[in-house]
Amino acid sequence: MPRRTVIPRRLVLRGVLAGGATVAVPLPRLVGMLNGNGTAYADATPLPTRFGVWFFGNGIIPERWVPTHTGQGMNWTLSEELEPLAEVKPWLSVVTGCSVKIPDSAPHASMPAAALSGANVGQGVFQVPTVDQLVAKTIGTGSTYPGGLHVAISNTSGGTAVGTTISFAAPSQPSLVSFSPATTFQKLVQFANTGGAPMPADPEFARRGMILDSVAQDLKSLRARLGQEDQMRLDRHMDGVQQLQVQIMRAQGPKTGKTLVDPDKAYPTRGMDGAITRARSQAFADLLVFALSTDLTRVFTFMFTCPACHGNYADCGLDPATFHEDFGHRLSPKGQAYATAGFNRGVRYAMSNLNDMLVRMRDTPDGSGNLLDNSCVYTTSCVSESQTHSNLDFPLLVSGKAGGKLKGDQHIRLVGENVSKVPFTLLGAMGVKATTFGMNEGQVSSGISGLLA
Repeated sequence: MPRRTVIPRRLVLRGVLAGGATVAVPLPRLVGMLNGNGTAYADATPLPTRFGVWFFGNGIIPERWVPTHTGQGMNWTLSEELEPLAEVKPWLSVVTGCSVKIPDSAPHASMPAAALSGANVGQGVFQVPTVDQLVAKTIGTGSTYPGGLHVAISNTSGGTAVGTTISFAAPSQPSLVSFSPATTFQKLVQFANTGGAPMPADPEFARRGMILDSVAQDLKSLRARLGQEDQMRLDRHMDGVQQLQVQIMRAQGPKTGKTLVDPDKAYPTRGMDGAITRARSQAFADLLVFALSTDLTRVFTFMFTCPACHGNYADCGLDPATFHEDFGHRLSPKGQAYATAGFNRGVRYAMSNLNDMLVRMRDTPDGSGNLLDNSCVYTTSCVSESQTHSNLDFPLLVSGKAGGKLKGDQHIRLVGENVSKVPFTLLGAMGVKATTFGMNEGQVSSGISGLLA
């Protein structure tokens, strides 16, 4: 048997772009970094699990969201609004029947705060840390971004809604949110030589030469040390890096050459930062999967649409009107039936975007399984039934196996249970030592055992 080459788990590919900017490209988790059976690093350090929150605004239509049957595996099927998640059903747990217990003192703010922190909003917006930040304190240590990466598609909120930030480390301490895939791309691949600290975002970064060209020598040297399986993983990873850069450069429009092309004319469907498009969502999904698979971060929040999102869903064929008003509250001048059908289409569109993220995680090798096997993604919204701001049958999804801690492929119905029990259960699955979660009416001290493997 050939001698197994051990690869340091913090190894990166380094290079210098034209103009002198230093680049360090993190690597995926290669077989050579692991022990013989792929269950830990070669130095016996346990493989990390990851945690994410994927949020969408304006709620659901409960009768089209709740699956008909409960159970696991073949005993249940996805509902109409959850059907876009069919590819990842084996990793999906749907929890229905739960309700938000805190008073709805600020529509589109109180309930998302309850689902994410177990408490109502207050001074400083969230009164206690959100679930992602509680998890980050336990699993984030040792990664480049221990507090997580936080991205968002829509930037149009309204009314008393909580705004465009769903992650808080403490009152008045919101996590920094990026609406720009280009800026996030720069953040992930441009590092200083010492300490791994990110360099300031450089607007010329993407136009000074391809990343792969700058790290070609390091890449060639590393490939010579790898087995065939790791060579294939490395090639797939670097192809992904190159594709990301090309996609982002195209989305921004060509900026080199003798003719300056108007990006609004050359790329009319790319969408500006803040626009709700599947292409922007997919770009962020690619970036987050890259960051998770290379251990740049172990925590993320992805806000597809913000609470009470007044942006439009024209990207999925709806009228270019406020989704919150015309469809969520059924105020379209074309009538109630039209608005209801459009809202249902919008929810399915949101789930299609969630599916894009989860499929990318499923298709990314990680240890002896894949990234979705070793992650937990919590999905929720700002209301249940959109017209009435209902707190009943709140939308709650759990995706991934969290390194074997969670079951998946099931529908659990718990009528009247506190929404807070879902995030509290996930805290335990992620190794967080907590005896309670939330405060006042939202506080719980027990979870949902059916979610756990």
